[in-house]
Amino acid sequence: MSEAEAVETRPSDRQARHRLISSGAIMAAGTAVSRMMGFGRFVLLVFLFGNGTRQADMFTLANTVPNSMYILLAGGILNTVLVPQIVRAVKSDSDRGEAYTNRIMTLGLIGLFIITLALTLASPWIISLYSAGDWKDPVVAAQYQSMVALAYYCMPQVFFYGAFVLAGQVLNSRDKFGPMMWAPIANNVVSIAVLLLFWIVFGQSDTAAAFTPGQEALLGIGSTVGVAAQAAILVPYLRAVGFHFQPRFDFKGTGLGHTVRLAKWVLGYVLVTQLALVVINKVATGATIHGGGGGLAAYGYAYAIWILPHSLITVSLATAMLPSASRLAAAGDLKGVAEETTRTMRLALSVLVPTSVAFVVLGLPIAQLVFGFGKGAADWQYTGYALMALGIGLVPFTLQYVCLRAFYALENTKTPFAIQVVIATANVVIGVGLVIYLDSNPLVAAALALGYSLAYVIGVLLSFRKLRSSLPALSLRPILALVVRTGLASIPAGLAAWLVVRFVAADSQLLRAATLAIAGLLAIGLYVVAARILRIREVTDIVGAVRRRNRQGGNAAKPGGPGVSATDDPTAGATEEAVGSAGSSGTEGKRTVATAVRANSPDQDDVGDSTLIRQAGSPSIRASADPTPMAGPIENVDPMVTFAGASTMPGPASAPPSAPGPTDVLGGISTTGSQHHDAGDADSADPLVGPEPGATGDSLTPDASPSTLPRITTSAGTVLGYRYRMEELLAESSRTVTWRAFDLVLSRSVVVHLLAPLDPQAPEILETARQAALAVDSRFLRVLDAIYSDDPEQGSYVVCEYAVGRSLEVLLSHGPLSGLEAAWVVREVADALSGVHGLGLYHQRINPDTVILTPDGHVKISGLLIEAALRPAPGNALPRAADLSSEHLDVLDLGRLLYACLVSRWPGGPAFSLPGAPVAGRHLMSPRQVRAGVSPTLDVVCDQILGDPPRHRAERLITANDVVNALTKVLGTADASADLERRLRQPIPKVTSTPPITIPAHARSAGSVTSPIPRSATSPSQQEDSVRVTLIRQPTPPPPSRPLRKPTKPGPAQPRRWMALIAAMGLLLLATGITSAVVLNQRQGAAPSDQSPSASQPNPPASSGPLQITGARAFDPQGDPPNDENNGDAKLAIDGDPKTRWTTVRYLGTPKLGGLKRGVGLIVDLGKPVPVSQVNLRLSGKGTNVQIRVPKTDPATVTKPPMKSDSQWRTVGSQAKAGSSASIKLKAPETTRFVLVYLTSLPKEGGGYRGGIYEVEVV
Repeated sequence: MSEAEAVETRPSDRQARHRLISSGAIMAAGTAVSRMMGFGRFVLLVFLFGNGTRQADMFTLANTVPNSMYILLAGGILNTVLVPQIVRAVKSDSDRGEAYTNRIMTLGLIGLFIITLALTLASPWIISLYSAGDWKDPVVAAQYQSMVALAYYCMPQVFFYGAFVLAGQVLNSRDKFGPMMWAPIANNVVSIAVLLLFWIVFGQSDTAAAFTPGQEALLGIGSTVGVAAQAAILVPYLRAVGFHFQPRFDFKGTGLGHTVRLAKWVLGYVLVTQLALVVINKVATGATIHGGGGGLAAYGYAYAIWILPHSLITVSLATAMLPSASRLAAAGDLKGVAEETTRTMRLALSVLVPTSVAFVVLGLPIAQLVFGFGKGAADWQYTGYALMALGIGLVPFTLQYVCLRAFYALENTKTPFAIQVVIATANVVIGVGLVIYLDSNPLVAAALALGYSLAYVIGVLLSFRKLRSSLPALSLRPILALVVRTGLASIPAGLAAWLVVRFVAADSQLLRAATLAIAGLLAIGLYVVAARILRIREVTDIVGAVRRRNRQGGNAAKPGGPGVSATDDPTAGATEEAVGSAGSSGTEGKRTVATAVRANSPDQDDVGDSTLIRQAGSPSIRASADPTPMAGPIENVDPMVTFAGASTMPGPASAPPSAPGPTDVLGGISTTGSQHHDAGDADSADPLVGPEPGATGDSLTPDASPSTLPRITTSAGTVLGYRYRMEELLAESSRTVTWRAFDLVLSRSVVVHLLAPLDPQAPEILETARQAALAVDSRFLRVLDAIYSDDPEQGSYVVCEYAVGRSLEVLLSHGPLSGLEAAWVVREVADALSGVHGLGLYHQRINPDTVILTPDGHVKISGLLIEAALRPAPGNALPRAADLSSEHLDVLDLGRLLYACLVSRWPGGPAFSLPGAPVAGRHLMSPRQVRAGVSPTLDVVCDQILGDPPRHRAERLITANDVVNALTKVLGTADASADLERRLRQPIPKVTSTPPITIPAHARSAGSVTSPIPRSATSPSQQEDSVRVTLIRQPTPPPPSRPLRKPTKPGPAQPRRWMALIAAMGLLLLATGITSAVVLNQRQGAAPSDQSPSASQPNPPASSGPLQITGARAFDPQGDPPNDENNGDAKLAIDGDPKTRWTTVRYLGTPKLGGLKRGVGLIVDLGKPVPVSQVNLRLSGKGTNVQIRVPKTDPATVTKPPMKSDSQWRTVGSQAKAGSSASIKLKAPETTRFVLVYLTSLPKEGGGYRGGIYEVEVV
């Protein structure tokens, strides 16, 4: 493709921003749900173990090292070597890769078992590698052994992680994406249950002490069971897709060498990242060795919050960018790739720059809200400081991520590896350097986070420089200019938010949440206003997209509902492309190509027969159910939703969907010349607007004759645009062909409509596709790509989404819907149309064939604009159509759709496998006159749309929004998706047609609208519904009479499998908990010697954790001057650094301070009166006599420490001849703000006696 052609088909800047915003917003919704689930586990971990404690780091390290080991040793191999081989075998082997997959599974599982066994045996060495060397200090030897024990329990996770990936990729290779996406939920459920059980059995123990054997067993085994459950839950789905694992050991000739060579740079990338992680973990774990500090857990919690906006915004936008950038790169349009990359960066920065400012300004309040409870109430600051430091790096990290995707679009993996080496090196050097420089345990996590941020500043500058060598049009200047402008817009917002949280007192979590919410809303408002003043158009576009979605009723926000689309996940969805600039929305005079909807394959949740690709006359061809293999990376694939193309071409009423017939299709029109009926076709005139005698249909456009166009010669295996591989022919004619194709970039199926080469109408069709791409409502199956070609060998083509579902035509051919179902379906369609009408876009082909119901009972609409463009309306469809607006024509189609849903007859038919609606004179008979039991209210709505004029002087409905409001009054809050799902899953009864009932509606008994009834008259006992009733009750499912397919062997429903698995996991957890409790009771006496007595009890008091110390000062009332015994060094005893200490002066003669003083010491300030039960000390030398004192008179009320005499203090605990450490339990818990550590006898040091305190910990 030439540069000029590439520019012609490149989307306009505004359209491209619109596409990125809409796809990114939908993906962000799904990402937010999955991310938020993980915070439940973090909440419990913080509640039990705190943010910066020994136990928090011990469990975090032991539980994360197996995942690191898996990624390092097995993950990269499985993802980049074995999985592509499986996909290739599924595609090419005659047995669909069954034998080869069994070999790979056998080899993989054996390899995983050997690796896991070796890693488990090497757990002590691995923990030593990942943890700081000081963990082997005798003071914390018990804690180190506890961490090793946890690692023994957790290391088998490596095997289950690998088994999960293997099983999931087998499913993905058979187009069964859902289970692998949602299986991790089982892990989260188990993890949360384990932590809750830990709390019930053990309570909140001493977070500085080692875990007891029972605690180790529960935490370690429970965590491993969670990963095992994640893998085991895939087993039923493997059987469902027909895969039965049989070990095979004939590994010779598997041909893995080539793939290994291709994957070497990816494997190198993984290795570099993991090596940096080893160093960071080693440094981070050193912060909590001596009781507390900002260590590994605090760093991990801060990272979890920091990465959330990146996942919601950048990942979504970058994934939406990747297919377009890849296509432009393949076409040689490097300028287009640069523009797409810049556009994505600008959109991401417009959100993430203010988010970065928010993290820096509000890092501490956010950490206090999320992590400041339970044990975390004393150390949430560690996480807050780390979050503030990470906030600095959000912008460079985002830019680097987009640069990485640009490299991938250019098929360059070597350069990202080299850049990652630089980033990893800088991360280690800067992070470790800052830790050494600051020399403060509370700031270790913050120092490492700052090093991480600065490393990505270096990385993004290097990436830009390297990327510009490939993309000369890429410029850093506009990006920096936008950063400055968004930064300026963020300053007033950040300042206002800081002032709110600074001056609004909040003493409870609820008040803190309210304060942060107020600050956030204020900041967003100020930022939007400032962005408008500074004319930051990306912010304006995002605000506009939000407003449009609000006008559409928020349908895109409902998971699994109408709002779910292919863009719900980072890969499967972000592919709609608005190609070219927006233009006129007119659609008359354009033609259509046959389009297709895929029904569920046997590998998917079954809802019925394959959808048929029909032509006019009785012909139809059955679409194959052969699944498409996944041929890309395992990341960025949405396993939950598979979407499909546009609509099928309806046949006449005499051709039911299952009837066999000829296979030649011409744009949905029979090549035999029989007339095709669409939304406006009729053998008789449409009674709505009066007949036009003598009118005949026109089935072909008057433009180019098919005989004058070159023949379309595409065959299976052909790759269009280096991206779309033709897989299965769905429909064929001399003018167009429709293929099911495989997107090689995003590894999913799509529908491709390939036009004849040199078709003169191709520019018009592509322009229509560009306009259709503007629709952001996910209920529309959207255009993904539109490519023009003047190649005489290959025509232009349009790519559409590919869906699983049934057309409404198929359902209605077997009988009408219930009143609830009919009203809900039509309201959904009307609501979606209302949104696009506001953009000046009109469907003009709404009918049972273009409305699809997904397996979960939600509505999809195919063929927006394209159907009308490719299939012009016959001249006799609506004789007065020229007098009606395009919107009114859509509203009339909504009325006809409602009519058909209620009585299975099409006004103006026969069409869409339905007989024509009966007429009385020049007027259409009402639904209640045709079929007994129709809701009187819905009957009135039909008349308000179709009546000319409506009966009883009712107000006419002339806009889609009018229809939405009218049906909302009928439905209330009812939702028919569950009823439609049951209808799709259950056999649909065939309802035979009966002559229409012509007696007046008021003289007839009407059945309840809540239950489907046969077309025969109802019994006299049925009561007529009152017209005043506006709410429709829930219907009962229709009784099955004749199934559409051969009944399958009865078995448990899918949800019951999940329930059984969850119940089994619950029983296993209960057994684990009981075992842990028994072990605990039997081995309490074997608890570590340095553990406090309270920690060995099953339910220690909630106040047994380390308390925050806010200050320290020397106490020396007998000194000269008083209280100046090295007072400047007092802070060294509370800085968290075990290598620094406060010391006394040197005394000579006697250890009793040379006989000069009764004692000296340190006063520690806890900030406020809190219960104190124990003081832990790390001392210098051996032989120190220590007393713990509190103010003598009511210590809970003292606000200033007594400094005149030691007689003002009361001794509450003591220890004689203490060694290098001492744990002094108070005689009884004391509530106090000040604690005096009083030294009365000092150890020998040098030529005299000197006491010293390295660290003080108050519990």
